Amino acid sequence: MKFLLLAVTACMILSGCYASCATGDPLGLFTYCPKESYEALMHPKPYGAHWVKEGMTQESRRSDFIQCGGDVNLREGYGEWLSSVPYETYSAGKTQHIRAIAACMRFKNYVWQDSCDTRCL
Repeated sequence: MKFLLLAVTACMILSGCYASCATGDPLGLFTYCPKESYEALMHPKPYGAHWVKEGMTQESRRSDFIQCGGDVNLREGYGEWLSSVPYETYSAGKTQHIRAIAACMRFKNYVWQDSCDTRCL
């Protein structure tokens, strides 16, 4: 029985089951998560923070993002889903809204940064 438990544990570790930051291992016995990866996973940057351009400031980006339809907190600016509306309808509307924001930001010469670095401010 001990051999079986050891074999299963070894297979899980070697297969990568416990190799990511998102495993939820409460004791941290089987995971190592670099601080940057942990922060990105647990505290992601808002959508608007990923749009960057040369010479921008936080305030100029915020102003441009709001003009494009986003909100003051650099979120998408689309309301929360209400159960009275079919989720498919809500999802389609939100997707269309986000695409419109992206087109507007590109028109203003912003570039999307998939992973935020110092340029995301």
